[in-house]
Amino acid sequence: MRRLFMVLAVLHLAACATTHTNDPQAPTGPIPPATRPDESEARRLGAEADKLLEDGRYEDALFLYRRAWNDGFRHPDALFFAGVIAARAGSADEALIWLERAATEGFAGTNALASEPSLEPLQQHEAWARIAAKVAANASKSPTPPAATSSPQN
Repeated sequence: MRRLFMVLAVLHLAACATTHTNDPQAPTGPIPPATRPDESEARRLGAEADKLLEDGRYEDALFLYRRAWNDGFRHPDALFFAGVIAARAGSADEALIWLERAATEGFAGTNALASEPSLEPLQQHEAWARIAAKVAANASKSPTPPAATSSPQN
């Protein structure tokens, strides 16, 4: 009987050794499909960030804009406002990233871009000309006036 248990144990160990591997080059099962971000969650986060922006809770709004961006939120006006908030917080690099995103997504508020006082220090950066040119190009294509004509209150 003892011999039978020994044989079963060896067979079991041999079976385990041949069916499992930690080698990342040889996965053992099908790779799960990539999941798309939840767009409804992104829209909800973006709307919540907009509300926080209206309430003057800028840092909280920027935090939610970051989360919404990661989930697929791409509203150009909101991206512009995230850039304004980042600029007011003293983060020029992040502000330029948000403004570039806004321009890429179709932001067409040339007046808002030019008249927002917190964006003036950014005009010295090399990315500014590219962003301004994209916004101007968006404005020339836009049949209606841009929605983002005012900026968040101080």
